[in-house]
Amino acid sequence: MPVSAYIVLIGAVGLCLLAVTGWWRLAFLAFRVRPASMTVQRLGLAVSDPADVHRVNTILQSFASGFNAMISRPRAPQWRRYCDSLPALFGPFAHEGAAMGFTLRRLFGYRSADFEDLIVKPRPDMRYLYYVGLGFWSGMRSHGPRRLGRVVRGLDTLHLYLCYDGYGFKHGFFDYPRNPQCLGRLDAFQGYARNAAYQGVGRAFFFRFMQRTDLLIEHVRRLGDYAADAAGGMGLASVFVFPDRLEVARKLATALPLEWHDDFHVGMCFGLKARSLNDPEQFERDLAGADADVRAAVWASIRECDRIELQVRAEGREDGYQEWRRQVAAWMADHIEYPLAGIGPEVPTPARYQPA
Repeated sequence: MPVSAYIVLIGAVGLCLLAVTGWWRLAFLAFRVRPASMTVQRLGLAVSDPADVHRVNTILQSFASGFNAMISRPRAPQWRRYCDSLPALFGPFAHEGAAMGFTLRRLFGYRSADFEDLIVKPRPDMRYLYYVGLGFWSGMRSHGPRRLGRVVRGLDTLHLYLCYDGYGFKHGFFDYPRNPQCLGRLDAFQGYARNAAYQGVGRAFFFRFMQRTDLLIEHVRRLGDYAADAAGGMGLASVFVFPDRLEVARKLATALPLEWHDDFHVGMCFGLKARSLNDPEQFERDLAGADADVRAAVWASIRECDRIELQVRAEGREDGYQEWRRQVAAWMADHIEYPLAGIGPEVPTPARYQPA
């Protein structure tokens, strides 16, 4: 056999091995995000306390590492094992970053049914993070409303709005500091998708202005009609970043204008519900340091959030996500002392509660 034929044969065998083993995905290394570049200092975040700087840096680097694991690990289970290997505080952020890399891993051949079957269903405990991560990718790709509409079509009817949240986060976190006018892109979304996108902006603003409450309030006020939505995102981020230090979120809550209270409060509930799903045992440990009244308010709010979610799903409402949040906010306003300070006399004291 001629030497050239041997070369062709060896090349063909090599290509087959790469295809079968999945090692061809190493070609995606060029798309990797450098975790070392994701730092408070480099991104200009208003975080100065050394312990908080370390926490935020680790969150950002976990997100980037999860993305890298998704796009470059030869076999699908490997990215999930990597994310699960991280401490409970940071693992969910790695899962969120991994979801951002899903369409890239599949050579941009995205199908919503695949995302549900391959990403969400195997790990429903991380479902909130996965939808947000998918929307973050659309933000990175600068998808317009029509394109993002195709991305969410076929996803879970309630949770698909978290994709818009992730989209808004990307613009609020990365683009807003250079060009505040970038948020005008969100106004192209129709209906509650626009509100959800501004909730993502609120999460981003919490990271950007974490220890400058004056600047945080100032920038949220600039959002006008969508300031309350952003306050909801702030509430979610504040407890999700500090599930073991609820006093951080509760202190911020008391500094906010009265008209934002209901939205911030429901954001706190959704953030804690997500944490309770991610790792119930760790969530119990995180809550252990809080006052008994606070723990009761947390569990009662999560329990009601679960009940309303099931009710809205059974009703099959087109505005289900909006109605879910609205009803939870109304119930908390009537029965939970702000901010998660205690429960009303008519609310049964929750026993140890495992959320759905």
